[in-house]
Amino acid sequence: MTSEKDLMLPALEALNASLLGELTTTELRLKIKSRVPLSEEDRKPLKNRNDQRIDQIIRNLKSHKKTPGNPVFEGLIAEVPRGFRITEAGRRAVERNK
Repeated sequence: MTSEKDLMLPALEALNASLLGELTTTELRLKIKSRVPLSEEDRKPLKNRNDQRIDQIIRNLKSHKKTPGNPVFEGLIAEVPRGFRITEAGRRAVERNK
């Protein structure tokens, strides 16, 4: 089962690879889902929702922004309308993990 922590580097890599360093939440969700091997649990539909468990975990990147360890809290990504932008600290983190 994928955790928010498991998604930090794939999110940073996807944002870093984008032309302007920004992606909407929907674009980021699609990029992460193509980069991360998903378990059966990750793919389970959410009750009363039209998406999967992994989609909620990705949305939590924004909703948990005040939690230590979250990439927004740690200054690796910034919120923009409808999405995220990688920061210089985030770009450095991607370089360190190559």
